[in-house]
Amino acid sequence: HLMRSYALLVGVLGLLSTECRALAATRVAVLRRARAHAHSSHGPLGGARGGGRVTMIATNIRRLLSSEAAELASELRELGLQQDPQVVFRRSLDLARALNTVGTEVLSGGLRADSPPVVLRRLCEELGATYVKLGQFVASSPTLFPPEYVSEFQKCLDSTPSMPWSVVRPLIEKELGRPIDSVFASVAQTPLAAASIAQVHAAKLLTGEDVVIKVQRSNVQDSLRADLDLLYGCVRVLQLFGLATADLSEIIGTLREAIFEETDFLQEAKRTTEFAAFLARSEEQSAGVTVPKVYPQASSQRILTLERLYGVSMADLEAVREYVPQPELALITALNTWVLSVLTNEWFHADVHAGNLLVLKDGRVAFIDFGIVGSLPTKTSYAMLEFVKAFPTGDMAGVASSLAQMGFVKEGEVDIPA
Repeated sequence: HLMRSYALLVGVLGLLSTECRALAATRVAVLRRARAHAHSSHGPLGGARGGGRVTMIATNIRRLLSSEAAELASELRELGLQQDPQVVFRRSLDLARALNTVGTEVLSGGLRADSPPVVLRRLCEELGATYVKLGQFVASSPTLFPPEYVSEFQKCLDSTPSMPWSVVRPLIEKELGRPIDSVFASVAQTPLAAASIAQVHAAKLLTGEDVVIKVQRSNVQDSLRADLDLLYGCVRVLQLFGLATADLSEIIGTLREAIFEETDFLQEAKRTTEFAAFLARSEEQSAGVTVPKVYPQASSQRILTLERLYGVSMADLEAVREYVPQPELALITALNTWVLSVLTNEWFHADVHAGNLLVLKDGRVAFIDFGIVGSLPTKTSYAMLEFVKAFPTGDMAGVASSLAQMGFVKEGEVDIPA
C-alpha cells in the first residue's frame, strides 16, 4: 500500500522528465485547440462544461511542469528512498488487518456504521502509534475539529494496549547492551502506563533508587517514518494541485518533525537535565517545582530511566486536594514556571497538559515528558518581557513598542519604533 502510494506520487511527478515534458506540451497544444473549438461551437466537449474541463486539465498540466513540482518530485523521491521495504510491507499488512478488523466489527454490529467518529477512532487504534498520536492531536484540539470527533478521540488518550514483558525485557537488554539484572535490582513486569510511543515500568536500581523505565515500542520509529512520510507526501501533492492549503502542509510537516523528535530519548534526557538547571537558577522555582533526575548509565536512544516521583496527575482534582488544600495554587505555580521558561530559557516545554504535570506528596509541582519542546526568537522573548513590565504600570508606549517588536503590526502602521 505504502510503496504503491510512493510509486504513484513519484510516477505522476515523473512527467517532469524531458520526454514527458515534450509529450505534455503536445497535449497542451491539443487541449488548447479543443478548448477553442468548444468556445466557438457546442461540439463533442459539451460547450461551456467541456471548456471548463479542458481548462482544469490544462491548469493541472501547467502545475506538473512548474519548478514547484520539480522540487516536490525530488523531495518525495528522497522520502521514498529512505523507506525500509520490509517496514513498508509490514505496514501494508497492518493496514489490511486493521481494515478487516474494523470492517468485521461494523458488519457484526459491534460498531455503529452511521457514526464516522467511532469507526475512525477504532481504525486509528488498530493502525498503531502514528494514528493513535494523530487521534490524540484531534482530542486535544477542540478549536480545530468538530466536537463529536474531539469527544470520541478522547478515548485514544488512555486506551493504548501495552507490550508484553516477553517483548519488553529483551528490548531493554538489547538497548543497554547487558543483562537487565546487572542494572536493575527489580523491574515490574506490568507497566504503570502505556502510550502510543512508549510505556513505563516501575523499577529499582542496584544502588537502591526507585526509578521508572520508559521503554519505546518495538519498531515504532520505522512505522512512524513510513506512515508520516506518506501522509506528508500526500498532503504536499494535494497542495500542488490546489486541493490542500500550505497551512495544512505546514501543520503536517510540524507534527511529523515533533513526533520524530519524541522518539529520541537521549534528547529527552538532555532536555530534562537542562530544565532542572533552569529551575536551579531561581530559588523560588527550585523550592516549589522539580523534574525527575535522569540516570544516563541506565538510558539509551530508546530506553530512558528516570527518578520515580510519587504524586498524582494534575488532571485528578480530588487526588490533588489530598496533597494541596488549594489546587489552584499548584496550577498557578506550574503556569508561572512555564511562562518564565518561555521568556527566559532557551526553550520551553511544548506539550504541557495535565497529564504531564504532577503534584507530589510534598506539595511540589513536577514537569515530566520533555519529548516535545519549542523556542522563541530572542527578539520576541525580550519584547514579551518588556510587555509584562509595561502593562501593569500603565506604560502604553512600552506596550505598543513591545507589541510592534513581537510582530503584531506591520512596519509603518504605528508611530512607535520597533
